[in-house]
Amino acid sequence: MAFRHINELPLGDKVFRIELASDDDITVTLTLTGWREALPEVPLASGSLTMPLAEVPTLRIAFNRALRALALAADVAEPIPDRDILRELFPGHGAPWIPQHEEDLTQRFHAGETIARIAARFGRTPDSVRTKLRELGHDPRRPEYCPPDGCLSWSRYVSPALVGAPEEHTAAE
Repeated sequence: MAFRHINELPLGDKVFRIELASDDDITVTLTLTGWREALPEVPLASGSLTMPLAEVPTLRIAFNRALRALALAADVAEPIPDRDILRELFPGHGAPWIPQHEEDLTQRFHAGETIARIAARFGRTPDSVRTKLRELGHDPRRPEYCPPDGCLSWSRYVSPALVGAPEEHTAAE
């Protein structure tokens, strides 16, 4: 069964047209065009992509992630996606952190992995990774920072005084 779906999205003074078409139900062709309403003959965007129909869901996630990363890099405001989209883009979004993941997170962080790569590994947003690192006592801006006895030596629930850390002696002693 062949199909053709066209969606035109007016965004301010711009219009984007996305067309999906298939003649054989095995492949799909995605065509994107964009223009300003005042100058329809001057394209803002144009391109075409043909791929197996079965890969559309994966490509959708990849496009969402890439466009979101581009918007962040270009410091462009974007609408806040709803929870379902966040769960699709970041499968771990909203899930509790477990101790094994916390340990793996800090090891990867101090091994020099980027926040973006760590976030992708755990299916979370970069902001949630930064927040968790702060909760664990690490500074996401300074991976070289480490608590005195090592990052993984202290639980976030235990203070040095509780486990018998040596007290500093005063000069009067």
